Amino acid sequence: MINDIRVGALIASSSIKRGNKKTLIFIVFVLSLIFMNLVFLPSMIGGMTVLFTGIMQDYPYGDIVIEPSGDNTYINNADSVLKKTRAVEGVRAATKRLDVGASIEHKQNVVGVTLTGLLPTEEYEISQYPYSIVEGDFLGELSQDEIILGAAIAGTSTIFGEIYDDLGEARVGSLVDVTYSNGVKRTYKVKGIMEGTFELVDLNALVHYKEIEDVYGLEGSKATSVVVRVSQPGSENQIKDKIRDAGVNEEVFTWADKSETLIRQAVQSLGALDTMSKFVSLIVGAALILIIIYINILNRKKEIGILKAIGITPRSIVLSYAFLSMFYVSLGIFAGLVLYLSLMFYFQANPVTFYETMEISPQIDPMLLVQSIVTMLTLSVIAGTLPAWSVSKESILKAIWGR
Repeated sequence: MINDIRVGALIASSSIKRGNKKTLIFIVFVLSLIFMNLVFLPSMIGGMTVLFTGIMQDYPYGDIVIEPSGDNTYINNADSVLKKTRAVEGVRAATKRLDVGASIEHKQNVVGVTLTGLLPTEEYEISQYPYSIVEGDFLGELSQDEIILGAAIAGTSTIFGEIYDDLGEARVGSLVDVTYSNGVKRTYKVKGIMEGTFELVDLNALVHYKEIEDVYGLEGSKATSVVVRVSQPGSENQIKDKIRDAGVNEEVFTWADKSETLIRQAVQSLGALDTMSKFVSLIVGAALILIIIYINILNRKKEIGILKAIGITPRSIVLSYAFLSMFYVSLGIFAGLVLYLSLMFYFQANPVTFYETMEISPQIDPMLLVQSIVTMLTLSVIAGTLPAWSVSKESILKAIWGR
């Protein structure tokens, strides 16, 4: 077997040295594009996933979110849940929120919104809400009768302005009427406008926690969610278990648990396109290798017959074409890696921009690279050995006469 490998490698080496260099360059170029197609789109999808999950963490869910259990509308005794959660090792900060449905009216323009009641001073360690204010100021600890509007609601968004209904350019200082889902109507002064380049932020509105507590007559501490930030990224699942062990009986989710469905929907179409693209690329790559080897064999059929006549085993001949296939694909993979990494570094320095301000930087996945390399090499060996195996089974005379 070792002799067969040595002879096969020698035959392959001789074939490469005698081959046309321009043809080799063309083959390597095409294979490098095929490899690029296998890894580039998944990297871009990974970048989109990171962007979306970052938004989920920075605004609605934090690292961990605690929600009411069963059919309960609220977390009862939310202060007790907060106390238990904050005492868990690894928890950096936590706060409670109240989310309700409402409609906002300004100059006869009415839009429906999700209104979030929060504790302003605690949000600085929890979310990006305080840092997304583009006009005016964020809510203060004693803010009453004041509201923060998302830019898409206010009508000042440069991104979603023509997509959603808005309040007709409500500005800082404008008065808006808010009608809550229980029928209570209150007038608020717009203290600030926030813009986060994403619907979850730009279609939201914020008031002080105590405003919603008062409107709904909630006695004791209640919340629709408790949002938690952890000290060490990546420890969310462990902290989630510790929170449950601390006696929190409500539903506890990590940001990945909550955002999984939304992200899956967002990238589902791209994922299907990526799968189809990979399949086509692998088929094209395998077909290219098979055609190259098949043409090579047709041109060297007489030579193969002579090799068999002087004692070269069919196994050595098949191995020589396996090595030849691996050589082509290895060069293609190397060239594809150089091209891929060059593009990755470029796009990481110059992210792809959507909606004018939403930037997507591709993510390099080492496991994806290894998987793609192994897949291409495997297919190359199979595609290269099939025609060689077929010819190696022919009789010596038939191969020499090329019949």
